[in-house]
Formats: sequence, structure tokens, C-alpha cells
Amino acid sequence: MTIAQRAVAASLAFLASVALAGVALVPEGVEYRAFGMVEGVFALLLSYLLVFRRGWHAPEDAVGWIAVAYGTLASAQVLELLLPPPGMIEWMVVAGVAVTAWGAFSGGSRRRLVFTLASLALLLAVLKFSVIPVLWGRIGPQPGTAFGLGDAAEGVRRVFADYRPLRPIGQLVGFVAIACWAAGTRLLWPDDEVHEAEDRTIVREEIRLLKS
Repeated sequence: MTIAQRAVAASLAFLASVALAGVALVPEGVEYRAFGMVEGVFALLLSYLLVFRRGWHAPEDAVGWIAVAYGTLASAQVLELLLPPPGMIEWMVVAGVAVTAWGAFSGGSRRRLVFTLASLALLLAVLKFSVIPVLWGRIGPQPGTAFGLGDAAEGVRRVFADYRPLRPIGQLVGFVAIACWAAGTRLLWPDDEVHEAEDRTIVREEIRLLKS
């Protein structure tokens, strides 16, 4: 495939990710959750980082810019899916990600960048779809729960996370959305030997600095 053809295919994959990542299968039915300011700003930062670290092919024409634009939208929607619900937990997670993001700019190969993003996505998924639901069920408004606080526990837990439960199949829809984002990223991944050689040079330089 040519670069233009891969950009078109990546755009379609990113559009599929945008469409699926916002679908929330709540117990009452289906709703669509669009990304907000926090996710949008982080998506812009992530898109710049991916182009800067050659995770995405640098756009050279209108088709390339469209692919990057759709990739940015897909990143924002995937972040809406992965980030914890509004509350103190989200504030702490966003602050931690913002501080550690500087390390991504400081060095490392693009393969390491992708591995870091995958690890971060896994941790966010565990937090949102495993840790928070368990805590939400244990600290409830029913009498006798949460040390007998009753309804007071409802207000306390909403300060930490305004969690809205999803049906189990909703997580499958989110997984497909992330897979579409990964497919779009793979299509925009530069495969030329020059970039691979540059990555190896960066790794060798880091090893030399660590040894010194």
C-alpha cells in the first residue's frame, strides 16, 4: 500500500474507533458519551507526541492531515472510555499522567513509546472497569454498608468518582474501539529502514549513557 492508501485506511479505522468508543451500554439502554476538555487536550498532546516520535507518519498532504485529525478525535474518544469518571480519582490520575508525560518527550524509541501507551491503557482499564466498580459496590447507600453511614456514603463516593455502571458487553464494545485505534496507528506506522536504524541508534545511545 502507498502512504496515501494507508492514510485513507487509517482514517476509516479511526472513524470506527470514534463511533464505538463513545457507545455506553448502561443498564437503562444505550447512550453516547462524547469526550470533554480534558480528553481533548490530552489527545492533542498525544497526537503531537506520536508524530514527533514517528509513531504516526508525518503528514505530507491533505490526506495525511485528515488521518492525523481523525486519529486525534479517536484518541480523545478512547481517553473518554479509559479515564476514570469525574471526581478526585480522575484528578489524581490526570495529574500523574501529565507529570510523567514529560518523560515521553525526553527520549526513547517509538516502540518504547507504544509499549508505554499500551501499559498505561491497561492500567486505566483495570482502574475503571475493575477497581472502581468493586469499591462502588462495597461502599453503597444501603443501611449497614460503609460503616453504617448509609446515604452519606453515596455523597462521599461520588466525590471520589461519579461512576455510572455499564453492562458487561459494553466493555467488549470498548475493546473493539481500542483495537480500531491500534489498527489505525499501525497503518500510519512508518516502516522504512531509515527510521528503524534511527531507533536502534537512539537505543544504543541510551545504553551508552546508562553505562557511563
